[in-house]
Amino acid sequence: MVQSGLSQPEKVIGSSYNHAKFKLLTPSENSTKTPEICHAETIIVGGGVIGCAIAFELASRGQEVLLVEQSEIASGASCAAAGMLAAESEDFAHPFMAKAAHESRELLHKHKEQISAITGMDIGLRRSGFITPFRSYSDLSKYKDRRNTTSGVQQLWWDRSTVQREALWLNRDTYGAYYRSLESEVLPVSLTRAYARSAEMMGARILEGVQNVRLVVDNHGVRGIKTAKGEVCCKHIIIAAGLQGEQLMHQVGVALPSSPVKGEIMAVRFPIDQAGGRPDRTVYAEDVYIVPKANGEVWIGATSLPGRKDHSVSANSVQRLLGAASYWIPGIKEADFVRAWAGIRPSTPDGLPYIGKYEQIPGLYTAYGHFRNGILLSAITGRWIADLLEGKRAEEIGIEALSPERLNRKGVML
Repeated sequence: MVQSGLSQPEKVIGSSYNHAKFKLLTPSENSTKTPEICHAETIIVGGGVIGCAIAFELASRGQEVLLVEQSEIASGASCAAAGMLAAESEDFAHPFMAKAAHESRELLHKHKEQISAITGMDIGLRRSGFITPFRSYSDLSKYKDRRNTTSGVQQLWWDRSTVQREALWLNRDTYGAYYRSLESEVLPVSLTRAYARSAEMMGARILEGVQNVRLVVDNHGVRGIKTAKGEVCCKHIIIAAGLQGEQLMHQVGVALPSSPVKGEIMAVRFPIDQAGGRPDRTVYAEDVYIVPKANGEVWIGATSLPGRKDHSVSANSVQRLLGAASYWIPGIKEADFVRAWAGIRPSTPDGLPYIGKYEQIPGLYTAYGHFRNGILLSAITGRWIADLLEGKRAEEIGIEALSPERLNRKGVML
């Protein structure tokens, strides 16, 4: 096995994430009177990119927010993501998600400017575009047939001579490629921590290391949470805890299933004397993606292993990823291996995330199940949840298809 680098898969650019702890009083710390029950208007459970983006959006609207995370900010799936904002290159199963992806990418670009102004932090945004290359005309035809339509996708076709002119580092035998100039990517940990820090500087409170979160509800709706650190009462609870979201919802008798899908990624770095072979644009091929990052590394991914929850990285996976990547970019054979890591992504039965208000329990909201598009959909998810909390209806926002109650309405066995 290759040692997993999950705990620190990227260098954070810019200011460090250094928040003040929000302390909950426990009986032992306040034994002379009834333990204090802290209050927050809205509690977000989960400190990944989705939870932090929601905190950012709510705080920017002046809402009182407490975010609790069982480990550290950006320590789960957000820590292991590749950070691609592939709104046009990704093959979405649902047209609704393709539209949402475009809106979210545009919104995230705007957030980048806000985050920089508020915190000075750099999220590692690169807007160099993505290349989808093909070995032959046959491969191109199969790709077109599977994608069915390219309506709304802004792309250019590069023939062999154009590829050789525009991407000298790409395999010289490449038949042709689509170039999508609007695609971009970020450093995912940097983005997640920047969202958290920005939210905090706008008034949100963030608490890490919160274990044993229990949801407190009654016949009137949510009342708060109990944790190993104490209790907090609130008006709204937002479940943005990725794979742990299903367990949290089970606490209140709600079945919203999600399945783990393990993905393995690796990073290489080109020596200075081999810099000419380093890609300057992301390659989003059928069998691999290759992403040059703002921290100087090139990330290569990813495997897809349904049902796997371990964070090990197999030598076989590294070999497969390197083989696929070095076919498209021969210079990768001479690059220095940096590390490999794995992340566990939550998938839902119908491929759509659970985003919305759970009507049967007033005050309870969900925002998990984004599978491989959590980074891309983080900005729009934050906006949707904030709109719902301000009183807008799902139908008004246009997200009724994402309702956490949709599977019951469809008769899906849970």
